[in-house]
Amino acid sequence: MIQSVKRTFDILEYIAKNGNIVRLNDIAQALALNKTTVHNFLDSLKQLGYLEQDDLSPRYQITPKLQCLYAPDISAVLLKKELRPVLERITEGTKESSYLAVQMGAFYRHELKCEPNRAVKISLKMGKPFEMTTTAIGKVFLTYSAYLQTNQIKYHGEEYFSGMLNEIKEIESCGYALDVQQYDPDLNCVAVPLFYQRKIIAVLCVSGPSYRFGKPQFAEAIQVINAALKDLPKYSTQLLP
Repeated sequence: MIQSVKRTFDILEYIAKNGNIVRLNDIAQALALNKTTVHNFLDSLKQLGYLEQDDLSPRYQITPKLQCLYAPDISAVLLKKELRPVLERITEGTKESSYLAVQMGAFYRHELKCEPNRAVKISLKMGKPFEMTTTAIGKVFLTYSAYLQTNQIKYHGEEYFSGMLNEIKEIESCGYALDVQQYDPDLNCVAVPLFYQRKIIAVLCVSGPSYRFGKPQFAEAIQVINAALKDLPKYSTQLLP
């Protein structure tokens, strides 16, 4: 076991379990560590934003940033079970294909889909990894992940990605992303984030042929998605405070 990793978590656990406002001396005594060693760990965690010092005393406390390390307590099996009827309602309301997509590191894949009973419809592959920058779904995942944005800047270069950053700001402001004949000239798409416990866990998307699924239908699709989620209040398409 790497001792520095163990000590980091020992310190965080001690702070969390002992009032979340503790002195350096208490940590050192409880964990049998040198004060200088504890100070170095605390200072590093403070610089990283996981700790802060109390305004009235030199005590340390854990910041809300640590919440980003918590994985949402919902399984993929339960997510698909609960969202399957939602997709069915979305497709029924829009008469277009609907999808549930999940992130896999720098890629995403479609976990569920529901297709309309129409001669012409969009049918995207299930289980295939898709890149982030050319689809509405990928743009939504990019919007809510600084890590993805940094990764894409490194991969594509800042000049290429500058336009995408402007689009990301717009997506964050309006709450949805569009793909208008970008991934495929015959396909248009609107996508919205799906939040659970203030974390994005998936993206909901409606796709249709570009000749019949345009801007008027985008707005209608977003309304249908929100209406379809009303029976599942634990999920939201907006990042609530």
